[in-house]
Amino acid sequence: MSRCILLLNNASGGTQRGLDAREVCQMVEGIFRQAGHEISSVLVAPGKVDQALADALAAKPDVVIVAGGDGTVSAAARVLGGTGIALGILPMGTFNLAARDLGVPLEIEAAARFLTTAEMVEVDVLDVSGRACLCTTILGFYPEYAGIFETRDHGGHWWKKTFKLLTGLRTTFMKFRPLRLAWSGDGGSGQARTKFSAFVPGRYKESAGLIPARTDFTSGKMSAYIGTHRTAASAFRGILDYAMGRHEQNPELQVLSATRMTLTASNRRSCSVMLDGEILRLPFPIELRLRPAHLKVLTSATEI
Repeated sequence: MSRCILLLNNASGGTQRGLDAREVCQMVEGIFRQAGHEISSVLVAPGKVDQALADALAAKPDVVIVAGGDGTVSAAARVLGGTGIALGILPMGTFNLAARDLGVPLEIEAAARFLTTAEMVEVDVLDVSGRACLCTTILGFYPEYAGIFETRDHGGHWWKKTFKLLTGLRTTFMKFRPLRLAWSGDGGSGQARTKFSAFVPGRYKESAGLIPARTDFTSGKMSAYIGTHRTAASAFRGILDYAMGRHEQNPELQVLSATRMTLTASNRRSCSVMLDGEILRLPFPIELRLRPAHLKVLTSATEI
């Protein structure tokens, strides 16, 4: 039997779409108790996620289950990493990148039942200037553009947001001033004018689809994808290559492998960053460090 604490973020996209938070907690508690686990739940008010995680950590459970979006999951990974307490994900966001990567069903009841029998598996975490990245960190035009919809359309369905982003791609891409990005680390050094760069613990899968998916969760390496696309047409070709699972063949995409990197930009003091779905503004230099087997997660061994 495991001792579990469920933290449900009331500001998540799922609650914005009409899910009743208390009913979700009651349902999950019932499923876990029926499976022989001890569980308690906490409804977390907006802006109180860090405090709720600290309180949960102090209680020393076996598992902390977070019900929320990718931003909530990233915050939990930062707090729980290195503690030996496992992280379970109940997907209630828009894209739910981490849940998808770990094979967690996106329907709430199915996800809860999956977690009751899941295994505790250690996975790599990408440290991004002190923040925990489980899935992907993106620099360039995309975070700034996506931020408009995150503010205006919080919650909602991933495919609606994706459609809006794609339809406005040309105008936004052309208006964005490229980053004069330079990098150095144990994977080498270089520089490029880029409007889109992504950094991933592990590697992007070469499989068809629009939602980013990863592989190599325990490789001890991160992958850097530096786009050098100059025109909207070339950017669209890059998106098409990604959607078809052939992004590493795109001639305007540099793919690097490393365990640590330092990023600087000669024309910016800071930039917008999308870290696991959360939009932040980080100052340069941005320090990236892969932390092997840093976090225990609930998943199936077949997914890792």
